[in-house]
Amino acid sequence: MITRRLAGQRGQGLLLILAFVAAFLLVVWAALTLASAAFLNLNGIRSDTRHTYALDAGLAYAIETNDSASKGTGCTDTAATLPLTYGSSTINVIVTITAAPGCKTNKPSYVVNVMAGAGRQLNAQISSSNAGKKASWTIDWEAFQ
Repeated sequence: MITRRLAGQRGQGLLLILAFVAAFLLVVWAALTLASAAFLNLNGIRSDTRHTYALDAGLAYAIETNDSASKGTGCTDTAATLPLTYGSSTINVIVTITAAPGCKTNKPSYVVNVMAGAGRQLNAQISSSNAGKKASWTIDWEAFQ
């Protein structure tokens, strides 16, 4: 008698289990998709951070160059390329230092353009109120692009 009652229900349990497995696989697929997107975004954030640090290093280089080389003979233009290594990658930083309009040798002022990577740029103006002598430089303004 038991076999007659179960005879009409063949495969119904299997369909229920397959539905649960399909739902579970859908949830796993969605989780893996979100995780891979998060990892890709993390690499983008790391790259942006490295390039921002490279831009800051270029501005520090401009200040240090004028701090050590100027010594009262300011208002000269300078350009340099710096290779900065971060982990396994190297970022080439291009620094262009141009005398600002109205630059005076006793109070030099420069416009600094720093480029690191494609489309990443920092523009700043630095000035000295002490004829460009050691540790007298200030950043008047800066803008990131």
